[in-house]
Formats: sequence, structure tokens, C-alpha cells
Amino acid sequence: MSTLPALQWRYSLKNFSNRKVPQSQVNDLIEAARLSASSYGLQPYQVWIIEEPTLLAQLAEHAYGQSQVKHCSHLLVFANETQINDQIVDRYFQHYYQQTSAAIGSAEGYADHIKSALAVKDEQEGQSWAQQQTYIALGALLSEAAMQRIDTCPMTGFEPEAFNRILGLDDKQLNACVICAIGYRDQTAEPPVKVRIPTEEFAHFLA
Repeated sequence: MSTLPALQWRYSLKNFSNRKVPQSQVNDLIEAARLSASSYGLQPYQVWIIEEPTLLAQLAEHAYGQSQVKHCSHLLVFANETQINDQIVDRYFQHYYQQTSAAIGSAEGYADHIKSALAVKDEQEGQSWAQQQTYIALGALLSEAAMQRIDTCPMTGFEPEAFNRILGLDDKQLNACVICAIGYRDQTAEPPVKVRIPTEEFAHFLA
């Protein structure tokens, strides 16, 4: 199976219809993000799913009035963790021992290696690292949405501090990193032409 036809089909939708994405398909998108690659497998991020109209309208006020925030089926807020420390490593290995046949403590050396790698990052570097991982998860979700013919619009044009306050993310040591509106296009509207850098300018093969 190739994702290429789906990626040709998708574009960042600005005007959503009033059709709702079924919960089962929302779950699929979240699962795609959950299964995404991430550095060391640590997944320093969460996804918050919002569909309540009043809350969407409130958030839209802090997204420069972009209509897709207010009128989408669901708004997905990708939030990176703000505390990059030993705790996220311990959490990963707790899950590792629970979900594999490995003996508890058998990967302690590797856990210490990861902790050492994270410890050399200052606060800004840790935040940048966590946000990079968050974007990888967003990419996985965008691909799955395209495969299921669900329209998306990923956005960084919003006020993270306001989103954090409204959603209570600060108290959870999380930060709104990127948001993604999902829903469906008006089938009578003509999709825009997809404009991309030509392959010969984009890809360079070194023999």
C-alpha cells in the first residue's frame, strides 16, 4: 500500500463543512500518532481532542480568528512535556517491562545512557527536542488522516500561552506545541492545485 495517492489528495483545509468525523476514525488518528516514531521511544507529548463548540470558539479567539479552529469537527492540540528529565525515561521503561518479556532491571544500563543523553540538554534544548518529537507524531497523524480521506489543517498560528491557560496544560507540565483541525471539505468545492518544489530540485542522489 502506498500513501502517495492520499498525500496527493490532501491539502490544508481552511473551510470545514458541518460533517462530523466518527469517533472510531478519530480514535484511528490518535492511534497513528501514538504509534509514531520518537527519539528513544520516549514520546514526550500528549494529544488533547476538543469538539465542544463553545470551547472551540474560545480557542479560536487565540488563534487569530482562524475559522478552521471554530468550525472544524475536532481540534487536536499536540502538547509537549515541559519537564525533560529522568522521570520520562523511568516511565518508558516501566511500560517496556510491562509490555515485553524482558526481566525488570535488565535494561538499566540503556536507561542510564538515555538519562545521560538528556541531562546534557539545557531547558531550551530539552523543549526543542520534545517539540521535534511532537511534530513527528503530527506527521504520522496527517498521513493516516489522508489515507482515510479526513481533511486536516495543521497550524502554529495560535497563542500557546492562552491555550495552555484555557486547557489547564501548565498545571500538567505540558505546552501546546502545534494544533490540527480535522473534518471534511465541501465536496462541491474545487480543491486547490498542489504546488510543491519539483523533485529534481528537492531530492539529490549522491552515487
